[in-house]
Amino acid sequence: MFSHKIDDDITLRLLEERHAEEVFSLLEKNRNHLQDELTWLTDQLSVNDAKEYIKAGLERFAANNGLRAGVWLQDNLAGIVSVHGLVWDDRKASLGYWLGSSFQGRGLVTKSCSSLIAYAFSKLKLNRLEIQCDSENDRSRKVAERLGFTQEGILRQSWWSKERFADLVVYGLLSSEWQGGKPYTPLFT
Repeated sequence: MFSHKIDDDITLRLLEERHAEEVFSLLEKNRNHLQDELTWLTDQLSVNDAKEYIKAGLERFAANNGLRAGVWLQDNLAGIVSVHGLVWDDRKASLGYWLGSSFQGRGLVTKSCSSLIAYAFSKLKLNRLEIQCDSENDRSRKVAERLGFTQEGILRQSWWSKERFADLVVYGLLSSEWQGGKPYTPLFT
């Protein structure tokens, strides 16, 4: 398929069905860490579910309706980043991301999302990107802020998380605000 080398250690790669075991293993090892944020992560998750997750991402990409890429630290799958929820008429989409707990604190999400922002604004010609996260998820909120997103509001009790209704913080970034407005270089080869 294709990949984008961010630096000597970090590469984004479109997930393929052959990665299902790695995705499943990463999710299983990090179930407690991730289950509050990934509402689709159930106790009955299987390798086949991981294949379906990958397949849905490939279908989204083939339909020009987003991108789901694995974040690889050297040869280890560290997490996943995505551009999803595209609304072509409005030229907007959302960014999503998650990492295994042992991979946090290394700048992987920030660097990976920076590449996706360049892809979204330069290649897809989007005008707006959003990040939505639980108001209590300080790590996600800091990622959005490091990337230059502006907090635009709070959707009160907008989703069920941790056995409670949680507030979602909405962050936005417009292409006109993007600091990386350099000429686009192909993200994936």
